[in-house]
Amino acid sequence: MSNLLAYSTLGCPAWDLETILTNTVAFGYDAIELRGYLDVMDLPLAAPFTPENRAETRRKLTDAGIAVCCVSSSGVVAQGNLDHVKRHCELAHELGAPHVRIFGGKPESSESALTNLAAFGDAAADAGVSLVLETHDDFSTGETVAALLSEAAHPAVFSLWDLHHPYRQGEAMEDTHRLLAPTLRHIHIKDGVAGTGYTLLGEGDIPVFPMLALALDSGYTGAISLEWEKRWHPEISDPELAFPQYASAVRTWLKTR
Repeated sequence: MSNLLAYSTLGCPAWDLETILTNTVAFGYDAIELRGYLDVMDLPLAAPFTPENRAETRRKLTDAGIAVCCVSSSGVVAQGNLDHVKRHCELAHELGAPHVRIFGGKPESSESALTNLAAFGDAAADAGVSLVLETHDDFSTGETVAALLSEAAHPAVFSLWDLHHPYRQGEAMEDTHRLLAPTLRHIHIKDGVAGTGYTLLGEGDIPVFPMLALALDSGYTGAISLEWEKRWHPEISDPELAFPQYASAVRTWLKTR
């Protein structure tokens, strides 16, 4: 199975659904990861993703040959915002997306983290999807994510390797991969320069391709998703420039590796 090439809608906060459909195909992507839509961050409240419009939105995506590889929520284990996670799991199921992204946050205790994560996982299982816990915030390394997932041992909870964060924390990429490989279901890519910001692929210091090689060589079949943080960093390149550049670079690498 080939890895779907995707991008997060975090990178195109000004695009409406028709623009997303057109540009996804034009720029060479197979899938999208949903993270906000126009001025709405709580996806189930955005017009194309309200319960009454989901079937039509899924039809439009299917007709365009575009998959939804992940619904990225603002669910945080430390906050235990279960209703939010449930709604995003239901949305993912109705759009045919296999995963819902969650964060770890800063839990008050390991006991509360495990309790909340179990509740999140049960909600995902009930909806027929899985959760992916991102290497982010207090869980920015493979070591911390793997430890929590191992202790929780929930059958619906897996890992998301954001290549950027563990590397910036000084964790060797071989260690990150070894720790996450048994649970790895989703990958975020982006390049950048430490202390400066995000860059086009190949212009930064993140070893994106060696990291991807570790995952793919060990049998990773999930999506490779560009998380271009244009919504949070409006000064970085527009998606009309960054998205096709990343797609071209990744596809060239995949063909020649």
